[in-house]
Amino acid sequence: MFKLFAGGAAEDEKAWPVSSIVATLQSHYPGSRLLGEDGPLKVYGVQDNGVNFAVALMQSAPGSGKVIEVGFLARFVGFDISVKRIESLNASLHVSVASMEGADLFLMAGLEVTGPYDATVFVTEFISPWRRDLAMVLHSLSSGGASMAEAFPAAKLAAARDFAVNAAPATDGGEVRATDMLTRFLGGRADHREICEECDGRGKRGLIARSCVDCDGTGFVAPARR
Repeated sequence: MFKLFAGGAAEDEKAWPVSSIVATLQSHYPGSRLLGEDGPLKVYGVQDNGVNFAVALMQSAPGSGKVIEVGFLARFVGFDISVKRIESLNASLHVSVASMEGADLFLMAGLEVTGPYDATVFVTEFISPWRRDLAMVLHSLSSGGASMAEAFPAAKLAAARDFAVNAAPATDGGEVRATDMLTRFLGGRADHREICEECDGRGKRGLIARSCVDCDGTGFVAPARR
């Protein structure tokens, strides 16, 4: 399960207030509403530009108002998707895991919280990656093979497409390598950095996308001595 930490928290601070989480959800998704409760579990319904998902808040005890786990769940019904596509999709997801349950596709993400609540951290480290994962799923499910570029407004503007061009370095007929571009992009450090083999440069590992320990989540490591 994905975790967000806030260092130095006292024991009674290792939970998040229900009211704070709900306020953040409603500020990003107006119309979010409580769907129901079951013991310590409170479930909210959220709609994001026509996509529905549920947010489950697990409290430390019924009515405590102190959340110890947060779960996001989206269900996709009536889509034709193969096991191979799901495996490929899971390799691209950031904080979520996709799974077929019968004929339905479930996208799930879990967050174990600890430390004082920080709305900015919750948004940048969990809500934003969740929205990215939703976009990846929708792209995979989209009929007709619609591309991500076609769905991105800026990519439809000719001026943006023209300015954003990054041409491959000229070669003498051999393999095209972007070493010079990478060196400039990393501030001249490319000769001293390699793609992390443990996470293939993603910075994340596993189905629940924990930060890669080997590269500290950067996707790059110092070259191995040979």
